[in-house]
Amino acid sequence: MITQLLISGVVGLIGWFILMYLSTNLLGLFVRGLFTDPELDKLEQEGSDFIKGEIGKSKRADVWLNIVALVLIAGFFYLLFHFLNIYAAAAAAMLMAGRLPDLIWELKNGKKINVSTMPKDLTYWLTCLLDWVSLPVLCYAVYLAFYY
Repeated sequence: MITQLLISGVVGLIGWFILMYLSTNLLGLFVRGLFTDPELDKLEQEGSDFIKGEIGKSKRADVWLNIVALVLIAGFFYLLFHFLNIYAAAAAAMLMAGRLPDLIWELKNGKKINVSTMPKDLTYWLTCLLDWVSLPVLCYAVYLAFYY
């Protein structure tokens, strides 16, 4: 019993880092297409016809990128549910929800967030808690998947 819990914990910890990497990047791929760059909007209004056409192509590409990212996210959740269980999918959703406010802040401010620049409000503490709670949830998912 102790060995099973230890193995589940180690596999869960390794899987947590992998899940964090995948879920963060998939979410970033999707969210970055939702927000437009204000400088591009300004350039589109003031620029030549060629620039306007290129910015229009870029916006159409963003739409297609969002569609592809949404399909990838749905497939990601399906694969987690199919090969592990609902708890693994819930852990991935928790990691995505924990990263979303930081990602939106980065997109609005135009720079990468770090510990000194991030706002320390209730959202920060809840998203940190959500990230850390996803670890035992994933360990439990691994335990259930391997031993039941």
